[in-house]
Amino acid sequence: MTSGTERVVERVVGWSTVAVIVAVTVLWLVLVQVTSCSDAAPGQGTSTCETEPVLGVAGSWIAGAAGAAFVALAVWQVVRAARSAEPVDG
Repeated sequence: MTSGTERVVERVVGWSTVAVIVAVTVLWLVLVQVTSCSDAAPGQGTSTCETEPVLGVAGSWIAGAAGAAFVALAVWQVVRAARSAEPVDG
């Protein structure tokens, strides 16, 4: 059986790890770009290329907002766990 302090440390490490994994994944999804090009036939117009995020603009906003909310939740849980381990004066 684990003591109260060990349990708090496990919670802090667990939530911190999940927060980092979520943050890295969301940043990757938001920052990685995809390029697609359309080549025109010679003499028949111009070729065009478009670059956008992997998930599209709307998907990137949704992923960013959801990731930020989850990281905020994880930080709140870490602070809560750390405060529960502090001795109460008085």
